[in-house]
Amino acid sequence: MLLSAPLPPCEGIGFYGWNLARELTRRGHTVHLITRGQAGPSRHQVIEGISIWKPTFVPIYPWHVRFHALFVQRLVNRLEPELDLIHLHSPLVSLPATSLPILATIHTPMKADVRSIKINSLFSLLIHLQAPISIGIENRILRRANGIVAVSSSVANELGEYGIKRQDVTVAGNGVDVRSFFPSRNDGTNAPSYFLTVGRLGPRKGLEDLVDSVSLIREKDPNLKFYLIGEGPLRQRLQKKVTRLGLNGQVIFLGHVSEKARLVDYYQKAAGYIHPAHYEGLPTVLLEAMACGKPVVATAVSGALDVIRDRENGLLIPPRSPQAIASAVFELLDQPALAERIGLGAVQTIRERYSWNVVGGTYEALYGELVHRSRSR
Repeated sequence: MLLSAPLPPCEGIGFYGWNLARELTRRGHTVHLITRGQAGPSRHQVIEGISIWKPTFVPIYPWHVRFHALFVQRLVNRLEPELDLIHLHSPLVSLPATSLPILATIHTPMKADVRSIKINSLFSLLIHLQAPISIGIENRILRRANGIVAVSSSVANELGEYGIKRQDVTVAGNGVDVRSFFPSRNDGTNAPSYFLTVGRLGPRKGLEDLVDSVSLIREKDPNLKFYLIGEGPLRQRLQKKVTRLGLNGQVIFLGHVSEKARLVDYYQKAAGYIHPAHYEGLPTVLLEAMACGKPVVATAVSGALDVIRDRENGLLIPPRSPQAIASAVFELLDQPALAERIGLGAVQTIRERYSWNVVGGTYEALYGELVHRSRSR
């Protein structure tokens, strides 16, 4: 598997690749994970039976992917006699030359991703300027891939912009480790006093909408807190906005939480979970919150529409609407029976459709089909 996300994982695609690798290893497969290293020599380590390779990577934007590809190609040439298949995870991953079948999982198509990002900072401007190069990389992967997977139905449909027919795309979804993420077993006597949001503090996540919603919520409930877990390029901008609005006591930045048990504890003790994204493939954090039995508030965009049935296992709200976030929060607080029913529905949805056992089985079948087809030529 090739991916551009860091390992050990600290964001969605990294967790996706890592957890899929763990599930495949549990099923008896041998998995090599290849990601970006640093400017020095390539590195290799084995964790939980999974080989992690970090070929030399130099951040010479916007040519970083092509330069990294030189080192990835050298590694793939070395490993190829041991491999049956190569699995790429977009975006911005190098495409090696190989005779092996290639499966590509598309998490967020670059065309849709860039469209969702408004130019309101130097960082967002750079994303738009790099877009033609990024889309070119994506096009080459899609043309070469022997099989294409999308993490949600919306992503599968968006690939039509690249000339990919919907019937040629498999929707595999995303997965949750339900053995680690589950509802709290306490008796609920300690009433939670915060709502939670987890993820990269970056563009298209809708985090400024969340901050604006807290200004509205404060008027009715000045004691309710909102915890943000994660790091990213918008951290400073968001912190300044929180300070400017006088919300330092209510919006609390917790940074990246690497300990799984601690992260699960934050999910379990929250009154609810808010996912205000403007665009997203199918976010792992949303599924994790649902697995922990939390009533989730999510914008009705992208992958959330695959998972959430409004008022059955979550609340769907329009994007870019601080008022809608505030109204949904008050509804969950004012109607505890509704919040409990939604939480129970969320757990059932994850266990039936989004455990890694289910998602891993889908990939295992796809791998078998591609390898069989390749060997039958």
